[in-house]
Amino acid sequence: MKRYIKVTVSVFALLCMLVSGLNSYSMHVGATASTVKTCLDNYNSGVASLLDPTNSTTKEEIKLIETKEETVYELVMSNVTNTLNVREEPKDDAMITGKLYRDCGAVVLERAEGWTKIKSGELVGWARDEYLYFGEEAKAEALRVGYSVAVVKSEAIRVREEANKEAAVLGYAANGETLTIVDEVDENWLCVEYDEGIGYISREHVSEEFSVDLGESMDEITERKMKEEAEKRKLVKYFGSMSADEYELFLLAALIYCEAGGESYEGKLAVGAVVCNRIRSSSYADTLQGVIYASGQFTPAMTGKLDRVMAAGKVPQSCFDAAIEALGGYTNVGDCLYFRRNNGTRQGTVIGNHVFY
Repeated sequence: MKRYIKVTVSVFALLCMLVSGLNSYSMHVGATASTVKTCLDNYNSGVASLLDPTNSTTKEEIKLIETKEETVYELVMSNVTNTLNVREEPKDDAMITGKLYRDCGAVVLERAEGWTKIKSGELVGWARDEYLYFGEEAKAEALRVGYSVAVVKSEAIRVREEANKEAAVLGYAANGETLTIVDEVDENWLCVEYDEGIGYISREHVSEEFSVDLGESMDEITERKMKEEAEKRKLVKYFGSMSADEYELFLLAALIYCEAGGESYEGKLAVGAVVCNRIRSSSYADTLQGVIYASGQFTPAMTGKLDRVMAAGKVPQSCFDAAIEALGGYTNVGDCLYFRRNNGTRQGTVIGNHVFY
């Protein structure tokens, strides 16, 4: 499972590198101290954080470590569809020290024939060159899979309905909170993801950063899995069954298929549980149809995909099983009312490719 602690890379720093003649030796994410310092005087982050994620003010904001003159850190990105094993020595039978996942970045520490020693957060070890992107390919991959975020610097900031100081306040973002940037409105305002929609924040009190994900050491993987299992046990509950006719069972199963057809059974059950939690909530309609077809809620219902799936009648049995269990009152996500595609910016219970909150 992918870790969602991020390494932050200044957008400005990236742009500086692109125009500073670094192409002669690939995408050097740290570059020399003299080159990078100009960029980092304005933005307090950089890819050197891949080398030491412990030097931070918060768990997700990692400050730059000044590098020695002429020290160069070259960026590499994973070139795998799922997981890359990182090993203690440059041998296929060496002990695994951790895993670098799809879309994760690292820096080069050492090279050997066909192997590269990398560091990604706390993960250090050797990876086969054939499973890594280097140079221009690494740079392009980082820009493709990375994402821009705004990190709150002040105690709290207002998130507004529109990009002006007179607009209604949707809520607040606390110090250290990370918001995914949707668009740069102008020099004063950013459009960001907020709750289930978007909001607008002033650029004055946030730092704008570019993020890629990190790998995990085996110790981190073990610790994460233990925490996940403990959290899952807390979230398994029984709320009592609700009545549903044959059509409603089919409707919920079809929605589960549309939203989580490629997920594990646990992920399918979680989607069904969210729907049933909404039926129980006073904030939503008290019928299955009312919840599923509510305006602006479930994309498959809005686009017509849900109706097409039902018309075709080809819904896997696993989706029916998950629907039956959810309607029977069981939930593996507690009383969560929302889920979304997980990109690492939303806190919650991660199951497969979704985060539930």
